[in-house]
Amino acid sequence: MDDSDPLFRLLRDFFNLPSDMPPQEITQKKIGAWDSLAMVQLIADLQGSFLVDFDLEEIGTLRSYEEIRDTLIKKGISLTRTMTGNVRS
Repeated sequence: MDDSDPLFRLLRDFFNLPSDMPPQEITQKKIGAWDSLAMVQLIADLQGSFLVDFDLEEIGTLRSYEEIRDTLIKKGISLTRTMTGNVRS
């Protein structure tokens, strides 16, 4: 996976995933540590890193890399360029 993807890096670091894990495998069902407490912490990290807010309806759909990516893109966040600001390296 291209390490320039800031969402992949955030999720990989947050859940301590192997760097060779494919993004499509990053789902709440496949990651045992992705429980309700982790979800609250993950939302806070996403909001802080990408400088975006999620409403309750959106939060209910953020259950995988792909769903998070799609929601960020809908909010105008580009994941194809290097993020600046609060995004973790």
